Amino acid sequence: MTARKTQDTNGSLGTESAALREELERLASAIERAAKSEGAEAMKAAGEAAREILARATTMVDELAGKADAAKAMAGEGRAQLEAAIRDKPLAAVAIAALAGFVLAALVRR
Repeated sequence: MTARKTQDTNGSLGTESAALREELERLASAIERAAKSEGAEAMKAAGEAAREILARATTMVDELAGKADAAKAMAGEGRAQLEAAIRDKPLAAVAIAALAGFVLAALVRR
């Protein structure tokens, strides 16, 4: 009788372990689906963040390009004014250049 009881118990455990295995497989697949959906949400959030960063970076680049153009224009105006001053007073320009050369030479010697 004990042998039969053991068989029943083992038989019952055999079907329970199969059922448990099926439940674990279903749980694993549910976890996998959840991870994939969370992964998709994370990818979506990362994509949105990347788009926001790209938009900000594009704005910054446009602003810097505008500032560079303005600086270039100002440098051009300054050069034009300097050339005009040199044409108006060439001797003063040569004297200022010579003085600047002497000052730089004195500073370099020290």
